Amino acid sequence: MILQQLKFSMLSYFKLKQNKIFELSFLALFAIIILIGTLNHAMWRDELNGWLIARDSVSFVDFFHNIKYEGHPLLWYLCLWILNQLTPNPLAMQIFHWLIATGAFALFMLFAPFKRLQKILFLFGYLPLYEYSLISRNYSIGILFVFLFCVFFPSRYKSYLLLALILALMANTNAYCLLISLALALTLMIEYAFKNKLNYETKANIYNLVYALILLGIGIIISVFMLLPPGDSTLQGGADQWLFQFDFNRLTQTITRIWRSYILVLIPSDSKPTDLILFSFLSLGLFGFAITILIKKPIALCFYLMGSLQILLFTYLKFLGSQRHYGHLYIILITALWIAYYYPDSDVIVKYLAKLPAQFSRMWLKWFKFVELHKQTLIMIILWLQVIAGIVAFSRDLITPYSASKATAKFIQENNLTTNLMIGTEDFAVSPISGYLNQKIYYPETQSLASYVLFTQERKLISDSDLMLEINQLINQQNKPILLIINREFHQPLFELNIKLLASFRKAFIYNEKYYLYFITPKK
Repeated sequence: MILQQLKFSMLSYFKLKQNKIFELSFLALFAIIILIGTLNHAMWRDELNGWLIARDSVSFVDFFHNIKYEGHPLLWYLCLWILNQLTPNPLAMQIFHWLIATGAFALFMLFAPFKRLQKILFLFGYLPLYEYSLISRNYSIGILFVFLFCVFFPSRYKSYLLLALILALMANTNAYCLLISLALALTLMIEYAFKNKLNYETKANIYNLVYALILLGIGIIISVFMLLPPGDSTLQGGADQWLFQFDFNRLTQTITRIWRSYILVLIPSDSKPTDLILFSFLSLGLFGFAITILIKKPIALCFYLMGSLQILLFTYLKFLGSQRHYGHLYIILITALWIAYYYPDSDVIVKYLAKLPAQFSRMWLKWFKFVELHKQTLIMIILWLQVIAGIVAFSRDLITPYSASKATAKFIQENNLTTNLMIGTEDFAVSPISGYLNQKIYYPETQSLASYVLFTQERKLISDSDLMLEINQLINQQNKPILLIINREFHQPLFELNIKLLASFRKAFIYNEKYYLYFITPKK
């Protein structure tokens, strides 16, 4: 059944291809631009740590154990493990990610039911052009499955199996896409439960539904199992750091994530209460605007509300995140608008609101007319602001390295310094250099020669004075020079050692991935 659906969709694609020259042209331009950006991009620790785990885990069992400390599901890391069987060069990960990003946004350009200008603006917006294309993480692969779900959404009239498979894979990309997959699955269930009222018919029988639910359930269980951190994990506070009490400041920080996701200018400061209150109201206004746009598409609205509220709840309870995280709120909006295209207008909710007391009914009617009049304008404003932010971020990455790790590794290689014992601190900040060198580094935090970093309770922060003592001990044991790679200037005097600053690499967007190289030798 799944293979038949895939075959039918591929045939439909080739029929559509002749009428998609315009979209394909911009897609080719997009692919070339992000390839240039990808090859120029200096990867940082969050990109390379997963690659290093795949590269240097001694066995698949060891790899599986180590991945549990990453706080993500398995799928992306499994792809990295397979790539590492072919080559240890992290460029392979970047090219693979480029292919995934191109594929994800090809689905959007070729199949999304939006106007051509809207599709182009989305394509060259901040998230597609920069965050989910240049940075090799497990977010682009999640977007691939979200858009794949939208493409195959009409297949539910015949069977739910293909959609269940897509949702199961989606759930295993990252925590945010797990929440999106749950929202989409619940949306399908609600649609099926109210199929009589919605005039919805499907050929899927009870066995098809049961098999689909089993498939989805297996995917969700595997994802949750991987997301549950080991007992000694300290990543994001480990398993115990959840905020269950009411915190007004945290609440406003969470609500402003809507603004930060949709509107990428005039970003409020998390440390200024007045900013947070003002932009919370603006965020709620955007949220209400989006709800009203979808008010005549109850199923799409259902998904939008569930998906957005789930991510906002996770943001409040666990992790405020950055734009690549709460950017999924924007993806949910785009997905809801896409799904809405498949449904005719329905007045079910509108008629209910019309029954409210006269005062509220008049207010609602005015608001509805206002949104109807200006909805296209607001959508275009959001898309244009995303493009401006995308151009700024992409250009910045071309000029200013995201991390100084690539330049530092190049200097070490060109000056034949890899034969020395390399000590690196802070370990997580230095780890991307290990990725570029394809060589392990001694980390004082764990007192071991390693490449990847696991945030466990065994890992201890180290002061400059303790670092000096450890260097002194190592150099006395080996009687060989040491190359110290440190992400801050080193002011601790080494009275029994000669220390020379070889180079500093301070041009980087990530503030703590700027490096200083010191060559240390024993005094004669």
